[in-house]
Amino acid sequence: MPTIVISGARTGLGLGHIRQLSTNPSNTVLALVRSLAGDISKLREMQSTSSAKIHILECDTSSPASISALPSVISSLSPPIATIDVLINNAAILTVYSPPMTSLTLTPESLSAHMATNVLGPALLTATLHPLLAPKAKIINITSGLASKTLVGNKTITTVAPAYAISKAALNMLSVYQAQQVGEERVVIVLDPGHCKTEMGGDNAVLEPEDSVKGIWKIIGRLGKEDAGRFFWYDGTELPW
Repeated sequence: MPTIVISGARTGLGLGHIRQLSTNPSNTVLALVRSLAGDISKLREMQSTSSAKIHILECDTSSPASISALPSVISSLSPPIATIDVLINNAAILTVYSPPMTSLTLTPESLSAHMATNVLGPALLTATLHPLLAPKAKIINITSGLASKTLVGNKTITTVAPAYAISKAALNMLSVYQAQQVGEERVVIVLDPGHCKTEMGGDNAVLEPEDSVKGIWKIIGRLGKEDAGRFFWYDGTELPW
């Protein structure tokens, strides 16, 4: 019975993953949300009709204290969670400013907020759950093409969100280190889910979340240790750094 942990499960792609996983009764899913006091009605409804076992747990990935408290919450679940097979570090923030922020108007507050959630969050969550990771666990760090020096440098992708792009580039480098240090048989990759029609994706998004999620799980299903530290698009294409 696989156990999957997904951060940022309240909306968007996180919720899309829960929806897909909920149809398989062999799945146990730990859906992490920033606050149980927030609007998690869609997640609760999915939980009530799911064939899978879904636990909704509070974990604010911008808060080291909240992350540190997670193992004790997991240990209290029934039936107990023995190991985690897949960890998807999905939670992130993307703040768009008006007028648009540039590298010349970047503020300490903006960069610090994005780094705390988008880099330190996945770093601490992976480290905290490390003792529970299965010997061949798969860790998926959700990144962006905006983190690619090649794609941004040749203007294949343009951005008006430098703090977000910088934080995702840092997440990519974190993932390279994690791939070397989480264990020989465990696999860490970074994955761009595409420009999805979600709250974060905005009005110009072109990809349906369910199509992205299906593609991501195809990649997860075929991952081997030779893929550790690689950078993929949701359709399996390898992206340049």
